[in-house]
Amino acid sequence: MRRPIGIVRIRLVQQGRVVWKYEGRNLFVNAGLPALAALLGGDTSGEFAAAVGFGSGSNAPTVSDSALTGPAYYKALDSHSEDGNGSVTFNWSLTTADTGADGITIQELAIFANHASAGLPGTTAPTPMLARKTIAPIVFGAGMSISGTWTLTF
Repeated sequence: MRRPIGIVRIRLVQQGRVVWKYEGRNLFVNAGLPALAALLGGDTSGEFAAAVGFGSGSNAPTVSDSALTGPAYYKALDSHSEDGNGSVTFNWSLTTADTGADGITIQELAIFANHASAGLPGTTAPTPMLARKTIAPIVFGAGMSISGTWTLTF
């Protein structure tokens, strides 16, 4: 089965200095396929990427993934842009203002739709998960910010 492919780019800033950059592929998971089909069918209610999540799970992504491992923190995507050629890029960030993420060892990220209208930012997971990526552990704390892009190509 062909599924969207994606690239995640991450930049970690600590005390005003870039201390880590990363770029790698992500996995579009099965839980996101019904949302994609509904969106293509014209049902736009909750069928779009709305949130990014940061979790503590370290297991490699599989197509059956549907949630992040707690503790986890979720927030609205910052923005998005489309290139007109079948790719969409989502911009996201985790800043010093996101105190709910303090102390989480972030080892996984995911993009979510938000059918149930989970309150963002917060610790309640939106659903469904669309795509997931694991990374080297980052213990999020004071003076840190993480930002990046998540590009999906169809």
